[in-house]
Amino acid sequence: MIDKIINELQKNNFPNLEFLFSAEALKSATEVLKFLLKEEKKEFEEFLLKDDKTLRFESFDDEWLLDYYWSLLNHYQNVNNSDEMRKIIDWFRPELQDFWNYVAYNENLYKKTVYCYENTELNSDQKRSLELRIKGFKDRGINLEETQKEQLKSLNKVGAELSNTFSNNIVDDEAGFEYVIEDFEVIKDLPEDVLENAKNNAKEKGKTGYLFDADPTGYVAILKFCSDRNIRKDFEKSHNSFASKWKFDNREIILNILKNKQEKSKILGYKNYAEMSLNSKMAESPKQIFELIQWISKKAKIKAEWEQEELKQYFQLEEIKSYDVWYYSRKYKEEKYNLDEKELKKYFEYENVLNYLHNFVNKFLGLELKEVKVPVYHDSIKVYEVHRNGEQIAYYFLDAFYRKEKRGWAWADNLREKSNFGWNKKLPVVINCCNFLQSETTLLTMRDVETLFHEFGHAIHEMVSQSELSELSWFNVEWDFVELPSQLLENWVSDRESLSQLAKHYQTGDSIPDDILDRLDDLKTYMTWAAVLGQNTFALLDMHLYSEEIPESIEKLDEKTLEIVNSYALNKRDSDYKMYCAFWHIFGGGYSAGYYSYMWAEILEADVFDKIKKDGMFDSEVWNKLIDTLIGQWTRKKAWDLFEDFMWRNVSNEAFMERKGLV
Repeated sequence: MIDKIINELQKNNFPNLEFLFSAEALKSATEVLKFLLKEEKKEFEEFLLKDDKTLRFESFDDEWLLDYYWSLLNHYQNVNNSDEMRKIIDWFRPELQDFWNYVAYNENLYKKTVYCYENTELNSDQKRSLELRIKGFKDRGINLEETQKEQLKSLNKVGAELSNTFSNNIVDDEAGFEYVIEDFEVIKDLPEDVLENAKNNAKEKGKTGYLFDADPTGYVAILKFCSDRNIRKDFEKSHNSFASKWKFDNREIILNILKNKQEKSKILGYKNYAEMSLNSKMAESPKQIFELIQWISKKAKIKAEWEQEELKQYFQLEEIKSYDVWYYSRKYKEEKYNLDEKELKKYFEYENVLNYLHNFVNKFLGLELKEVKVPVYHDSIKVYEVHRNGEQIAYYFLDAFYRKEKRGWAWADNLREKSNFGWNKKLPVVINCCNFLQSETTLLTMRDVETLFHEFGHAIHEMVSQSELSELSWFNVEWDFVELPSQLLENWVSDRESLSQLAKHYQTGDSIPDDILDRLDDLKTYMTWAAVLGQNTFALLDMHLYSEEIPESIEKLDEKTLEIVNSYALNKRDSDYKMYCAFWHIFGGGYSAGYYSYMWAEILEADVFDKIKKDGMFDSEVWNKLIDTLIGQWTRKKAWDLFEDFMWRNVSNEAFMERKGLV
């Protein structure tokens, strides 16, 4: 079995996920990992013995099957978080982290890298690659005393374990959430597909009524359409307190994550982790971020207060709580603007949306997606070969629908990086994962469609990378730039010119009527404060936690997070609000002291889209320029240089402020 697994990993085509994730193969996973680690250690030691004078850039080939297999296993844990997968991941992570630490702080490797950079002939990509590697060594502390480096290695190992436990607690707590509603009258306005799913859930559990789990589609539907205020309150409270209690309580873990990152930053000479994080981003300092985000929030709050007051007057309400906002804003749009979100969904059937998206990128980016039938781990998954200019450049993998054992919300990643060393060329395997509610006829909300386009924007970013080197592609670009391509693609959902072509009624095939487009235009900046303030509150919470003194206890941590949130949010939260305990981005993902990136990148993206709109949003020449200067370049240059190559100037926030109705 070990030989069969390794043989599968060595193939250049799409991996046989049905086999690799089968019960039989997973029984051998630990043995495969041990074997691959032993082989990688051997190859690495052999490389260190090479005479520096024989080195070429190609000598640094770091295409390791171990990394590839580990990436596959981690993906499967994210979409099928079982006890079996956890045992494999938890058992091997410490050993792998030890090896990673050994490589990351290896002075011999560092010296060989510097030697190759200074003494061999390199093209521009190779030179840039080695520059980034050398910077990475220095940023990690290669020049520190040995005792300090050992401290950093230990902190890296502990940090990885903390992050994994944090993420597992969220999945476990969400998996246990169930809420049964027997009174149909209070939920009768929910979309039919959501009701049908909840009814089937109840039947499967032998219960009467409608059973809702942690499916995000059901959660949003309750907050928008449930007429019972107490039920809306229960749902929001549950959603904002996942992983904050009992055996899944993340608060002590979060304190340890904060301490871990702070200790690392101090050893490396920074005042706090936020400063350390910004060393490799576009933003220059925590102060710059605080000033920008607080300035935007202040303007948004003025608009927010006015709109919320308008809702109170329209519905004759004494107060509006956070769990009321979506419900009454939805009713307001229906009554005053005659815009029914359930009717709007009928123009976004899942397969139709996919077809439009793929036709669009084919016509304007030259990307042709050919669906292929390959063995995978779930029958709802779609796999495509991606071609450009007559050549296959990638595989694309879409796992779109909600499952209980799957990590929440949506994300993009790659299962395998591109490899062009030697004769054994391998194409990247790029993935999108979402959590849409699957039905016999799957209808998406407009926000679902934006999510699908957003994640595909990340996928495009990887697939059109023009560098032959994997390390100059993917998420090696500055983190506050990485959301630009994804947020940019969302415009082809919201912009009228594109929406008129995208939205087709799932039964009649008719295009969305002009009168609905008129109403959507009228509402384009309606309640934009909710997204702006919500996003900014999370960004500021993140930046406060990573730039200020760490609380002494979980009680103090609760107090601090609540104080921060209430200092920025419009609707005040009470002590039950512990959303931070499931804030995966900053404690389990890569956004620590970087959540501001969404707002930062949107300012850049709004500026870029404003130019694209003027030059021609359906003009292939515009798209080719975008790829050649901005999207396809990745880390070949600094992000600011990429932006200026396309725009021919520095950034302006005018387009962003106008989009949000904050001018």
